[in-house]
Amino acid sequence: MHIHFGSGFMIAEIPETVNIGRRTKEILVGRQACPPLALYGIGLTGVSYADDEFVFVRHRPDLAQLLVAFDGAGEVLVDGVWQRCTAGHAYLTPPIASHAYHSVPGATSESGANWVVCWVMYSSESHNAPDLGIEGPSLVQVDGAALRNAIENLHQEAMGSAEPAILQSWASLVHSYAQRVISPTSRLSSMWKAVGADLTYPWTLGDLSDIVGVTPEQVRRLCQRELGCSPMHYVTELRMRSAASLLASEFYTIEAVAERVGYENAFAFSTAFKRRMGITPSDFRRPQSTPS
Repeated sequence: MHIHFGSGFMIAEIPETVNIGRRTKEILVGRQACPPLALYGIGLTGVSYADDEFVFVRHRPDLAQLLVAFDGAGEVLVDGVWQRCTAGHAYLTPPIASHAYHSVPGATSESGANWVVCWVMYSSESHNAPDLGIEGPSLVQVDGAALRNAIENLHQEAMGSAEPAILQSWASLVHSYAQRVISPTSRLSSMWKAVGADLTYPWTLGDLSDIVGVTPEQVRRLCQRELGCSPMHYVTELRMRSAASLLASEFYTIEAVAERVGYENAFAFSTAFKRRMGITPSDFRRPQSTPS
């Protein structure tokens, strides 16, 4: 079964669907196999190696879910628009928020599946269910490797010795790593990683908010709370840190440094550098005399 819609449609137009796919392979761990999951409000967790029939459409479900992609490709519904969900992305869906996702036909992965994802479902009835900090489905950038590893090890223990103490430990780790993915604060690290990887890009507050899947105002508040400054101020901070390293190497001219950290000319860069460092790039580079 494949779903193809244009942009801006209502999810109510799609019938509720749960289709795992005949060739999809999954490892699953629920509360019956691992009772400690209930302590964290987790109803079910697993890893899916999805085939091209993998489709889920839920209307106002009584659960919160995070789904992290690792290989292949899928599409997730955000604000009535299908968005590509590939390695390094997570689809977050709060309780009572209709959502939809499916594998992309023709997509491939190293395992041969169309889409490889791990996921955790939380019951909204549990007092331990997380607050995702969002009102509707969101697509964000994350590093979910630790979460997937914990789920796979939990499954291995549940299907093997099933020692209660070890099940408890792995269940706790699944929950803890899921919290890292969910937490808007921890998602700021992914945002700064993206900025640091491309300092030449003309970043805006809107660009930053798109990365973490929250509103610009939420990004501003989080950054102020965690770093004591505005998001754009910290973008400048990252640029100046990189510039200082490049200047110290003595392999780059000031003009080249300016270009590499996102400034159109050396004058604008020098002004920003002196404002932040209290010294011009030329003076920063000049060897400091030592007392005799």
